[in-house]
Amino acid sequence: MSGLNESGEPERDPIVVPEDAIDARSIVRAHRSIPAWVRLAFDDGRPERTEKGFARAWTDRHVLVQVLWTMSYYRGAREFWVEAEQVRRRLIEPQWLGRSA
Repeated sequence: MSGLNESGEPERDPIVVPEDAIDARSIVRAHRSIPAWVRLAFDDGRPERTEKGFARAWTDRHVLVQVLWTMSYYRGAREFWVEAEQVRRRLIEPQWLGRSA
């Protein structure tokens, strides 16, 4: 998907866990966001897709993820609570300013 949304409409949200279903007492917040792959499902007929994102917080059953999301004419960071089984860790290889690792 490109950074520009040609229709000018914001992308509909994926299926997420409602905020009130999260037990605020059991939330663990990451000191630094953890790179993750997030599998997003939709209820409007669009196929499931996997996006790069970051895990920002979690409970024993849910993860708060941040992904780039299409909003009208640009992409911005959005946060969604999703089921834990929709998230896997992602490795970001270090970049060495023009040198191979």
